[in-house]
Amino acid sequence: MVNILLRTARAKPRVRIEVVRREDFTDSQRDELHALSNALAAEDAAHFAVHAASNEVVHIFRRIDTGQIVGFQFWTTRPVDLPRSRMIVGGKLRVLPEFRNRGVHLLSGLAFYLQQQIRHPCTRYYRLSLASMFGFVSLTQALAEYHLFDVAQGGDEAEAIRKATLSWAGENHLVHREDSGVFFVDIFITEETFAQYSARFFEKKTARAYAAANPSYRRNGCYIAFWFRFGSRNILALVRTVARKLWA
Repeated sequence: MVNILLRTARAKPRVRIEVVRREDFTDSQRDELHALSNALAAEDAAHFAVHAASNEVVHIFRRIDTGQIVGFQFWTTRPVDLPRSRMIVGGKLRVLPEFRNRGVHLLSGLAFYLQQQIRHPCTRYYRLSLASMFGFVSLTQALAEYHLFDVAQGGDEAEAIRKATLSWAGENHLVHREDSGVFFVDIFITEETFAQYSARFFEKKTARAYAAANPSYRRNGCYIAFWFRFGSRNILALVRTVARKLWA
């Protein structure tokens, strides 16, 4: 169904999503994804491999006409200490500049969520993201509501999210810096990537929110974490954004 929708997109060349499960993910595929990723955000190959191995599936975005890889995102689910709940974690979103702003990664996330919800209809799902400036803006501007990760936030829900986030980060060799609240991921956005965005992009409300939470984001190798519930308001907002980006 997802690829049927993508075949109707206005923007060309059109893309498709190839789903590769962890047990089918080869070393050569990992190396190919790392090469694309490293050109956009410098990261050690071994560090990339640790994160890749911790996920259940990767969605690879390919041109329909040539099969060229133009982007990807990893997905997994995690336990969270709340009744009938689990947390979806998306990682390593990378898209070549000429294929951005098409909503493909948003459709990827919706597809993974719906697959999980169909399999477990009584489960409530949360979404956690540890994001760069660009990933943060791209996702949060498509949402009705979200929450920045905050260890000081009270309540059972926030406490459960905090524990699940720190557990996941530790397993992926990501370091939470308690003084600033950011996570050291040892990934550095290249200057070439920054240059692809206009000054207007960094004036967006969501971009300013990111800069306020992570002032040294251009050079510190750190990302910020945020989360949201897959409630009706966010699902509707995501669907509307995907529809606009695919067909407007």
